[in-house]
Amino acid sequence: MKEENLQSLRESTIVKVSTIGIITNVLLAAFKAAVGWLANSIAVTLDAVNNLSDALSSVVTIIGAKLANKAPDKEHPHGHGRIEYLSSMVVSSIVLYAGVMALVESIKKIIHPQLPRYSATFLIVVAVAVGVKLVLGRYVKAQGEKVNSGALVASGSDAFFDAVLSASVLLCAIFYLIFHISLEAYMGVVISLVIIKAGFGMLEETLHDILGKRTDAKVSRIMLLYISNCRTL
Repeated sequence: MKEENLQSLRESTIVKVSTIGIITNVLLAAFKAAVGWLANSIAVTLDAVNNLSDALSSVVTIIGAKLANKAPDKEHPHGHGRIEYLSSMVVSSIVLYAGVMALVESIKKIIHPQLPRYSATFLIVVAVAVGVKLVLGRYVKAQGEKVNSGALVASGSDAFFDAVLSASVLLCAIFYLIFHISLEAYMGVVISLVIIKAGFGMLEETLHDILGKRTDAKVSRIMLLYISNCRTL
């Protein structure tokens, strides 16, 4: 019974955190898409698409948690826990896809440059997005480590990279306003490569888990502490 309660608590935590991520990313995507269109900014528009991919990642995480918590049956006597590995791989693949698409669009803008139209509203929205993504990434990753969810940890790491991307766009906008030189397409290439690398790293980590990599001592201590706290409830 205690094991079932622990699994149920873990599932509810994953669903709650993922739902918060979905709502936050959809709102950010809507604001960024509008501002990107008004400012003719390819970087912000791609950032909005990236936020939508994050929302989709959270949906996949919820589905994975629900399926992983299914009771063992005749065909799966050991349960369905490994389904969560598949959801982590899907999240990693989404990050890779977003990075590749951002790279392609950024290269197109380098070949066919267009001058952006930055405004005070643009700067405020991007600055707020950076702060929101930093807070969200820290929260999601911490919760993922607490319940040992690879999908949540991957989503939290992706949120940090999103914050870096938005911060870079903000710096490019300030540079353009001062020197009238647009660098956002070039910055888009650099950040795209960083996102692609992060996606490969997440995918590699999930494959290690599937193949049975030795458990990290820090993770083991966290899980033991988590289980101990749950048993005292």
